[in-house]
Amino acid sequence: MPYSRSSARTSAARRLAELRRPFAYAKVRTRLLPTPIRDSIFQNSVFQMSAVLEDYFGELTTSWFSNLLAAGALASTVPSTTRAFVIGRTYEDAFRRYFGLGDEQDLASRILAEPNIINVLDDGAPLPSLEYRSKIIKDKKFPSAYNVETLFKRLGLKKVLQLTSARTHTNVELGLRAFMDVRNSLAHENPPSITDLDVERYFRQIDLWIGAFDREFYRHVVRVSGSAHWA
Repeated sequence: MPYSRSSARTSAARRLAELRRPFAYAKVRTRLLPTPIRDSIFQNSVFQMSAVLEDYFGELTTSWFSNLLAAGALASTVPSTTRAFVIGRTYEDAFRRYFGLGDEQDLASRILAEPNIINVLDDGAPLPSLEYRSKIIKDKKFPSAYNVETLFKRLGLKKVLQLTSARTHTNVELGLRAFMDVRNSLAHENPPSITDLDVERYFRQIDLWIGAFDREFYRHVVRVSGSAHWA
């Protein structure tokens, strides 16, 4: 099956196109719009592009599990390391309490409260319906370089920044770090100066990155789960 865009990529492309309209309006109206207003539009574009990227990662990865569960796929269609991580996250609080309190009965009762979680390691059993988004995805979808690398590694796709860099012939990690530095400076410090050329470059980068991540995750899903479970 040839590559087809994920629904997450389609949604992101639509949002980026909508976001370009106010940017394009402000870009050419150098005399009509006061400089502070133009700057605000440019800064908002950066915030919104960051949100698009964050939502893209969340939707792309969550939809994979949704498709697997809807199809009644076997647990073997998810990497074993991912499934083991789900078990670890499920019992994380129980072991924290045990390390703090030393209460063995409390630990045992909390483990027994999730008796079916072990089934996720049974390759021949249907993938159990669990909170995969909250356990794997939710805390790492903010698009920092570290979070992106960690998120895809949890899903069995290692060195995703290196893979997307090779695909785009750019350094995705450095580019993403630079973009997020600007975004975070806008949120927490004195706003840096952003020109229309900067914003235009960010639009091109975000679109390029999303396309690369989409294709790399497609290859991964097809390899471990089969093309029928692509988003």
